[in-house]
Amino acid sequence: MKKTGFAVVGVRNFADTYIQNLKKLEPEKITELTAVVVKDQIENAERVRELRGDGIKVFDSYQQLLSEGRDYVDVIALPVAIHTHTEMAIEGMKHGYHVLLEKPPAPTVEEVDQMIKVERATGKFCSIGFQFIHARSIRKLKEFLLNKKIGDLLELACKGYWPRYRSYYQRNSWAGKSIWNGRIVLDGPMHNAFAHFLNNLLFLASEKREQTAELKKVRAELYRAHTYIDADDTSCLKLETKAGVKGYFYVTHASRDIQDPWLEIIGTKGKAYWQFDEKTRIVLDNGQEIKFDHEGIDPWLEVLRTAALVNLGQLAKPYSTPENSRNFVVAINGAYDSAKRIRSIPVQYVSEYFTSENEFKTELQDIEKMMDQAFVERKLLSELGIEWAERTATIDVQNYRQFNPFQ
Repeated sequence: MKKTGFAVVGVRNFADTYIQNLKKLEPEKITELTAVVVKDQIENAERVRELRGDGIKVFDSYQQLLSEGRDYVDVIALPVAIHTHTEMAIEGMKHGYHVLLEKPPAPTVEEVDQMIKVERATGKFCSIGFQFIHARSIRKLKEFLLNKKIGDLLELACKGYWPRYRSYYQRNSWAGKSIWNGRIVLDGPMHNAFAHFLNNLLFLASEKREQTAELKKVRAELYRAHTYIDADDTSCLKLETKAGVKGYFYVTHASRDIQDPWLEIIGTKGKAYWQFDEKTRIVLDNGQEIKFDHEGIDPWLEVLRTAALVNLGQLAKPYSTPENSRNFVVAINGAYDSAKRIRSIPVQYVSEYFTSENEFKTELQDIEKMMDQAFVERKLLSELGIEWAERTATIDVQNYRQFNPFQ
């Protein structure tokens, strides 16, 4: 059987994860890593020798790949900088390649709309690497919700606390930036590390099988505790879908401890709970309880597997696309419109110090306690009477077409 040939742009950081995951899929004989782009072949000389020894073509630029790769590359994987997503995805599709674009799809709704237009014009797909939309537990949970297992959907709420050290923000030139070199990035927790879980919330809130929920309004608060970044690191969000379902989202990179994402779903006949390890529990008002998990399916591999099967004609379309992730971008853009600015936390509430592992850490005093309370009460931080928190405006995002923070 013909295999889907993949090219990966890059060999470091998450690009290396793509390469390793493609190797894991090799026994299934549906994928093959055929090309890699390595810009600095001196710095990565050993890796280049290894790749060439495995028969993999190594290009020194994206343009060279686009010009010369058509005979053995079907899908280009783009684990690249957020602000380059739109341009590189569009170039790939216009040159006749399918594209697997790492999340988030793009910083602005205008860019996503451009991708949708090019996807339709070229007939090439652009799959978005929202891994957890590919997760077996999320897709099974969606079926339960579509079948009204917990009745009509009322609200969804998610929280997650992942502390990030200075090394995280030093991993590249745009990390921790809202704007970089005049380009919109929005590298805050909602738009990057926790983006999967906001997208999950919107996916599960929709009554359409492969769609995310269209939004009516958004209100958000964006805060910064880290003293050396300009993006937000602590964010909370309220939203309402056009169908009247409420959503609540609470995330921070300035916590003391790790708390993996937790999603709670409320319906008229019961509740559902999903956690980061994919353990899922549905509790009905009649006392029935249903439990399931990922069934051994790795969502990171499923992203690649799905793209390969669509290319081979064995699957109709990708699970995650610019079209069905557009509402995620509307939520993010609406959040920034609502907040107006990122508010710095006064220094008396922030501790910064070196850990025993020599990592420079930032902690926002009592943020876990505050977020937990906000989650339970379905409030934003300003509604809890917190001294440094500030109320923001509610934004109507129906028919949302443009985001411009430079205004």
